[in-house]
Amino acid sequence: MASLAACDAPKTQPEQKMTNNGELLSPNNQIVAFYNVENLFDVENDPNTLDDDFTPYGDQHWTEERYEQKLQNLSTVLFALGEQCPMMIGLVEIENHKVVEDLAKTGNLANTPYKLVHFESEDRRGIDCALLYDPRRMKVLEQEKLVVRLPDNRDFATRDILHVKATLADGEIVHVFVNHWSSRREGTTESEVKRVRSATVLKERIAEIRQEEKDPKILIMGDFNDEPKNKSIQQVLNAAGKNASLFNLMAEMAYDGEGSIVHQREWLMFDQMMVSQNLLTGTELKIKDNKAYVYKDESILFTYSNGGQKPNSTYGGPEYYGGFSDHLPVYLILEK
Repeated sequence: MASLAACDAPKTQPEQKMTNNGELLSPNNQIVAFYNVENLFDVENDPNTLDDDFTPYGDQHWTEERYEQKLQNLSTVLFALGEQCPMMIGLVEIENHKVVEDLAKTGNLANTPYKLVHFESEDRRGIDCALLYDPRRMKVLEQEKLVVRLPDNRDFATRDILHVKATLADGEIVHVFVNHWSSRREGTTESEVKRVRSATVLKERIAEIRQEEKDPKILIMGDFNDEPKNKSIQQVLNAAGKNASLFNLMAEMAYDGEGSIVHQREWLMFDQMMVSQNLLTGTELKIKDNKAYVYKDESILFTYSNGGQKPNSTYGGPEYYGGFSDHLPVYLILEK
């Protein structure tokens, strides 16, 4: 496989070792990444979820060999985002605790002693959200899952929103939210109420934090199955420009036609990173250059015969491609 290089993104400082007294490290720049890893299932059948397709005898013929290749592909991409492994990695479409632990032990990721925050969600397929983090560079203070339900639909079950409160070097506290909102499978308009509900749950929790803490630093990442211009993001969550409650780091790129996923040959910016305004203007901690990045290296893209491109996915329907994911990873750099 060709070596991967991050596209036009600044590089980070070389990784340092833990100090003798166990204090958190304080290098200048730290990568925060998010990746929808497209159905990272193990090969075992879980009788409590609809994972039958992802077993050796299921429709996807999901074998140990394919699973290990998938882990290697994902590890290669995540390691390629900078000169050191990310300080934290938000992950969605993961089946359970085990698959994330296996990923953290694969390839160059294994050189970082990642720890994991994960809760089982109510999703029928058994896919969840998770956060890998390097305990040498951040310390988790609190963790919780925000359950998303529809008041008038008892049968509705989807992924939880993962909330982690953490402290970084020099004592800065950051609230991190990992999201995977409901898909558009039923139709964009028909399913919008579900994503609006997720946005409302997230908005209400942020409002509580702002009541409890003075000017908290908030970092939101996820696959929202909506773009920055859609109601759930722009109106309900109020994530837009510098006059909004939250700043959407992907909005300008989305308006320029860039994206993280392809649907019917069109790039869509479903994978996004949003931050509180104080992470744009902070003197101790801020987003480097007030930018986030879509990792769009040629080696993880599939090129159509007419020249168009899309992420090189693991599957296309039942056909096995052996690629990476149907989403591209996104990331930002926290600057001290």
